[in-house]
Amino acid sequence: MADQRGVELAGFWPRVGAQLLDALWMLPVGVLLAFLGDLARGGRGLSPGADLLLQLISALIILLFWVTRQATPGKMVLRLRVVDAETGRTPPWTRLVIRYLGYIISGLPLGLGYLWMLWDPRHQCWHDRLARTLVVQDPPLRD
Repeated sequence: MADQRGVELAGFWPRVGAQLLDALWMLPVGVLLAFLGDLARGGRGLSPGADLLLQLISALIILLFWVTRQATPGKMVLRLRVVDAETGRTPPWTRLVIRYLGYIISGLPLGLGYLWMLWDPRHQCWHDRLARTLVVQDPPLRD
């Protein structure tokens, strides 16, 4: 589906695919950080503070990708980008933080905020609407 500016909006399944790909590369990072935290505590598991720090590191990694590349690795593989809904450019970092925190809101009512894109004319999930972002599909690469 293209919006009024001719931009191809990302569909549901490419976005799901990107999330799965991101989970694949983030899982080993999380496991490694959790292992190091456990090792530092002498095998007693993560403290609540260390768990919070692990979540913060994960958020910073995602935000760094969004700010520098407009996409996480999963989105890059599928040629998806997060853009400002008004300008089509990289959203300001403050709105990207809102978008990330909006994931919590999107997931709370049984994931309804993620599914919302199926009915939204601009394919926006709740976190996209909060941050005024779109996820767009770049055209295929030409030889």
